[in-house]
Amino acid sequence: MVLKPPMGNGEKGVLFVMFSDMFRLLHDGADLPRLLADYTLVFEPSWSGYCHPDLLEYTRWKDDVFILAAEQEDNAFLKRLGSNLIPVDLGPCDWVDPRVAEPYLSQPKEFDIVMNSNWGAWKRHYVLFRMLRNSRRRYKILLVGVKWSGKFKTDVERLAKFYGVLDQLTILESIPYDQVMALTCRSKVAILLSLKEGSNRAIAEAIFCNLPVIVLSSHVGGIRKNVVPETGLLANERDLEAAIGQLLESNLQPRKWGEEHVSCFKSSERLNAVLKERALGLGLPWTQDIAGRASSPESRYLSAKDADRLGAWNDELKKYLR
Repeated sequence: MVLKPPMGNGEKGVLFVMFSDMFRLLHDGADLPRLLADYTLVFEPSWSGYCHPDLLEYTRWKDDVFILAAEQEDNAFLKRLGSNLIPVDLGPCDWVDPRVAEPYLSQPKEFDIVMNSNWGAWKRHYVLFRMLRNSRRRYKILLVGVKWSGKFKTDVERLAKFYGVLDQLTILESIPYDQVMALTCRSKVAILLSLKEGSNRAIAEAIFCNLPVIVLSSHVGGIRKNVVPETGLLANERDLEAAIGQLLESNLQPRKWGEEHVSCFKSSERLNAVLKERALGLGLPWTQDIAGRASSPESRYLSAKDADRLGAWNDELKKYLR
């Protein structure tokens, strides 16, 4: 996704590349000397753990490659590396457009807890089901998901039956994005139970739906940095129900903090500032800022004018293929 076209006179464009799998494909499939002569690369890995050959391969080049690194240890690793891979304190969790939730913010609350994830085993739905089985209180739970890693809605239903909690659940699969936002706004607390991810976007979306959130304190992933006193809690697994009870009684307004710190607008500004400062520090020209972008739910430009203006540049990227 071209965020800025090459301007000539030594001023490079900016090319934003999502998903870890793409880094190897780009490296092996593109004429990198030509591409790097025209564009500064910005990578957004989809998973934590940056000591990986698909990223480290790019250290053979002298040109800066900016790596979004919201997870603390990944960021620290890149800094220690001291190479051309420059960490930026952003991740997939930082590009939500607050406007996607606006039509639904005044909806009445229907569910106590929402968990928006795929059905993969690593999402650990069983942690929630175990809590429900051991609780004296009955909750209304909304599970939103998609099939993943060979797991389907029916697998989650069977697991809930095993724990004897299926009657507390509403389970929806592969529903439209606007419906996800509407139902999230009808919930009170959002939870994430995985132990490791990239930078979970569902929890970020919940923040903009004005829901307090819970992430496990043992979680490895960039979303941790967005769980602050204004947005929710980092909780031990054994304290999950206590944390949920605390937030159900709270009066947190997470959306305000999100708009001020981690919206797509703020993140576009922050990325632009990092790129501009680096260019000017190297004595390179910077006459045009990058286009704003969001991931709600897919990657897109914030401005229709930018989409029209940069469309041809995106099409021309094929000329760099070998």
